[in-house]
Amino acid sequence: MSHEPAAPVVLELAPLPREQLGPFLLLGLPKDADCEQIEAHWAERVKAARKHQIRIPLEDVNWAREIINDPDRRCRAEASNLNLDLSDGTLARLAQTHGLTDQAAPPWKPYDEEKLLADYTPPTLLPELSELLHGLTLPEWPVELPAVEKLLQSYLPQNLDPWAVPLGEDVP
Repeated sequence: MSHEPAAPVVLELAPLPREQLGPFLLLGLPKDADCEQIEAHWAERVKAARKHQIRIPLEDVNWAREIINDPDRRCRAEASNLNLDLSDGTLARLAQTHGLTDQAAPPWKPYDEEKLLADYTPPTLLPELSELLHGLTLPEWPVELPAVEKLLQSYLPQNLDPWAVPLGEDVP
């Protein structure tokens, strides 16, 4: 048996409905986008959707443009989608102030860094397996279910040792 690293597991999540994503995220726009930006991003998304380069359906791209171009619907969309920045760009200004623009890495270091778990040992001592097995006791059968004990005894003539059950590659 070789000890090659396992391939990473890729989970594909169900897509969110367009109403939940919102028109700004669908078109890749900030909330303070003007008409020129809207049309440019819409045209790029239409091209990409027609060439199947993105997973966003063409009808959702057109829906997003309609929503953003209607002032009443745009206002509701600004308040109810996953793009949390306000229409006045408060979060964008904060990100720029603290050096979190897309072009550069932040100038500050995070306070809490990830620790490598490969060399980690827990601070408490773990008991030996034999101590654990010795400390386990099986519960008594309830009086209300007398047939369960007889059924199990007929199917399992000897005691079942849960630690001896083959798992994974040990299964014949």
